[in-house]
Amino acid sequence: MAKPNICYHNVRINLDNEQHCRVHRVLSKLNKKIHKSVNQFIVDAVDFYINSMNDENLVEDAVEQKKNAGYITRDDLDGIRAELKNEVKNEIIMLLGAALGAGTVRVVEEPRAGTAWILQQGNQLTIQRKQMIQP
Repeated sequence: MAKPNICYHNVRINLDNEQHCRVHRVLSKLNKKIHKSVNQFIVDAVDFYINSMNDENLVEDAVEQKKNAGYITRDDLDGIRAELKNEVKNEIIMLLGAALGAGTVRVVEEPRAGTAWILQQGNQLTIQRKQMIQP
């Protein structure tokens, strides 16, 4: 009768593969004075590898957990970069237009930052920002 707290995993080693030969050589000549058993050595080696990988992509559930974790993707960053670039470009155009034109420039609504006023009196250009309270 099998014990419920023990499970078995078999390993097939191909002696034509250099990596498999190294593993076979170490496992067959393992120093028992240092290592308790071949089984414990394999468990320690696999556990060390798992810890060094930080459990990334080693199990099937990790990919789903990563998607659900709310990480930002490269596509999200590219979208934010393009949005910021357009906002900066529009603000520069407004500033240049205000500097080249005469008088007061109209009030401009910014979608996230609140409201900005650009005022020109003579050669002096003033930008005032007022943060809007969002409900």
